[in-house]
Amino acid sequence: MGEELTLTATKIEAFKFFTVDSNILMGISALLFAISEYKVITKREKNISKKMYIFKLIATTGVMLTFLVTALYLAPIVVKDFWILFKNSNLFYHLVIPILSFIAFSFFEHTDIERKYTLWGIIPIFIYAIFYVGNILLHLENGKVLPNYDWYFFAHGSLMTTIVVFILVHIITYVICLIIWFINKKVEFK
Repeated sequence: MGEELTLTATKIEAFKFFTVDSNILMGISALLFAISEYKVITKREKNISKKMYIFKLIATTGVMLTFLVTALYLAPIVVKDFWILFKNSNLFYHLVIPILSFIAFSFFEHTDIERKYTLWGIIPIFIYAIFYVGNILLHLENGKVLPNYDWYFFAHGSLMTTIVVFILVHIITYVICLIIWFINKKVEFK
């Protein structure tokens, strides 16, 4: 693309990146899950609720989407260095947290989530996509998307490309959630 991809921001601006949003969602999920597990261990509750498992599935889907987009799309288009998106704190945000979340949920959680809840896995990316597309629509110039407002290069200057990516990212996210759910149903280590 001839441009250096810059995926940095500070303070509240950092929330423009799905990586930050999905990792915070996973952190909230982990905290709530730990509280639920504590209540089960101390016999305050009989078991962890289905709602908690659904929330953890949604969060796991979000961080796995982060990992896959980083590894298969963003890192390859970085001009400077493929591995730069896996260094320092990005090692955790883009690799460690997604992989550990996937392993923990897929292989070690005993859930009774029905397949219909896998559609809920697209909720975070749907909310994010509305923000991202809205941002792009607000920053069109002569029908072209301004590069400073298309920080993932999803639009490539074209509104039509944005629509195609919007649809594809939802399909991909649903497939990720379905795979996580399927592995969780088929494999369990105790």
